[in-house]
Amino acid sequence: MPSKRGIRLAIFDLDGTLKAARDPYTFVHERVGTLAASQAITPLGISGRIPYEEWLRRDVSLWKGLSREFLQSLFRQNPYLPGAREVVRALQDAGVTVAIVSSGLRLHARMVAEDLGIPIAIGNEIGFEFNGREWVVDGRVRALCPYDGKGTVVAALQEELGIPPEETLAVGDSRGDIPMFRRARVSVAVSPQHEEVARAASRVIPEPTLFPLLDWLPHLLSS
Repeated sequence: MPSKRGIRLAIFDLDGTLKAARDPYTFVHERVGTLAASQAITPLGISGRIPYEEWLRRDVSLWKGLSREFLQSLFRQNPYLPGAREVVRALQDAGVTVAIVSSGLRLHARMVAEDLGIPIAIGNEIGFEFNGREWVVDGRVRALCPYDGKGTVVAALQEELGIPPEETLAVGDSRGDIPMFRRARVSVAVSPQHEEVARAASRVIPEPTLFPLLDWLPHLLSS
């Protein structure tokens, strides 16, 4: 049943929200043996001693030479949260525009978007070059959605779609999602990492599942 009023845009974080692993960079580093090198860089980015895009470039450069196909195979090992498929389908069936806004990798976001039929997938880009056999990571990056930049990204998306915050649902799990919550009438914190994330949301799902959101949708779509 299409929504006549209420929520018209649903924005989901990816890592820890639609997918189980909370940190996509750590998820890859753990599997390719570059975690220790990454942990030496991360405090520089978190503290702001280097710009976010510079941190991203240094971090992703640790994967130079890894094939795109291999990275995609790793991300396929990261399971969906229970209820993720069902919630996205219910929103789509109700005529709601669904989008992914992630400070993780657009490569992963586009995989999920294609799998779930989501038309919009925003994330950070990493570059690939063809080595004669396959496409491999070349160390280039574009920080299209910094960790603390989701508010700006969501505002631009709302303006592009002509959908105001009052008709927006935002779903996330981390501090980086708080600016996104502020751009939505209804915000849902899924198994939040920190108390401040729970406080910033209008609704909280304590466990890593989206099934409770499925129960809330009829009310959200009609009011």
